[in-house]
Amino acid sequence: METSLYRRHAAPGELYAQILDFLHRYESHRQTEPSRLRAMIEDEEKGSRVGSLTVVNAIQCIGRHEPINGTTIAEKIGLSRAGVTKIGTRLVREGLVKRERMRHNRKEIYYRLTPEGRELFDTHRQLLENEEERFRVFLGAYSGEQLAFVGEFLRHAGAEFERQPLTAGDSR
Repeated sequence: METSLYRRHAAPGELYAQILDFLHRYESHRQTEPSRLRAMIEDEEKGSRVGSLTVVNAIQCIGRHEPINGTTIAEKIGLSRAGVTKIGTRLVREGLVKRERMRHNRKEIYYRLTPEGRELFDTHRQLLENEEERFRVFLGAYSGEQLAFVGEFLRHAGAEFERQPLTAGDSR
C-alpha cells in the first residue's frame, strides 16, 4: 500500500464510506465460507452435510473440547440449550457426532465426534488456518504502530456499537 495514503487526512464521510465498503466485502467473503467448506467435504452420495455456520461452530466446539456436554457447548458458542439439543440430534442422525454417558455421571449426555465428524473438524480447522495465514501475510505490510492503531480503533468502534441504542424497528 502506498504510504502517501496515510499522510493525507480522510474526511469522516470518506472513512464512513470505506468502513461500509469493508463491511459489505467482509460479509460477502464470510458468506462464501460454508460453500467453500461444503466443496472441500462434499459427499457425492448424500450431498453436503455441513448445513450452516452454526452447525460447523458446534462441530468445532465439540472437536476442541470432547467429551463435552450440551450446557458447555451452549455457553461456548452462544446458543440456547434447546438449540444445542436440536443441532446435536441432527449431527447424530448424520453420523458426525455420537452421544454418550460418562461412567462417573450417567445422567448427563456428552458429545464426541465420529470419524466422519473428525474429518469435517479437521477440514474446517485447515480452512481457518489457511485464512489466518493469509491474514497474517496481509498484516505484515503494516508497522506495529499502525496495527496498534487499528486494534484500538476496532475496540473503540465495537464499544460504540454496543453503546448505541437500537433504531426504530430493531428489537433484541
